[in-house]
Amino acid sequence: MVLAALVLLLEGEGFPEPLGLRGFFYALLKEVAPEVHDLGENPFALGFGGREGAPWARVSLLKEDLYARLAPRLFALEGKEVRLGRPFRVRAVLQEGHPWAGVSTYPRLFQGPLDRDLPLRFHSPTFFRRKGVHYPLPEPRLVLESLLRRLEAFGPLKAPPEVREALLERTTVRSLSGRTERAATEVDTVGFVGRVVYHLPRATEEEALWLSALGRFAFFSGVGAKTSLGYGRAKTFAEREGPAGPGGGAEPSA
Repeated sequence: MVLAALVLLLEGEGFPEPLGLRGFFYALLKEVAPEVHDLGENPFALGFGGREGAPWARVSLLKEDLYARLAPRLFALEGKEVRLGRPFRVRAVLQEGHPWAGVSTYPRLFQGPLDRDLPLRFHSPTFFRRKGVHYPLPEPRLVLESLLRRLEAFGPLKAPPEVREALLERTTVRSLSGRTERAATEVDTVGFVGRVVYHLPRATEEEALWLSALGRFAFFSGVGAKTSLGYGRAKTFAEREGPAGPGGGAEPSA
């Protein structure tokens, strides 16, 4: 039932490249879990960020057996050089003590405080596959459907039909602040970066429980399309931060 996010602290110039990061990770998968490529949903998400001179890369794993097989390989990279589109030295591998590292369980996602609001900050361009094209607006149904689909694919629980209907049909947007930003995929596209507060009016306790759990799950799963390239990286935020948050503006796409 474990899901985990591991962060590789890097030394090197620039930042990992999306296709390079995915290529590196797929090579690991081919060695320890080749069957993953046959799954309908990816049981992982990738990401990268940091600042100039202190970049990091992130591997988030949504299945316990995948974590058991991959974590030792990732921890063994400390002190070694990896190529993530460009060369980096791995300074450390963390699963705690970093804002984007952490370990949880699926039951624990449902044990936190309940809220009728879901404040999500999209830290890297987020978009959705819609009618054959990439669509960059974080509409409630698209966001929650993406999270529900992945949680139900790898977690032990299925949302009751009435809860699913409430989440997908009644959730609205209380506030939105952000912009579109270019995403370097196989084709030119843009994605949304910024903050959205979703609201489920007249939510029952069970509906609020699922809404809150999906917010906690977003930290591990990512949202939308191309999470294997580092896109859709998101997590909840404290609404008191305000539209711009500490320091002003959204985090750079890196």
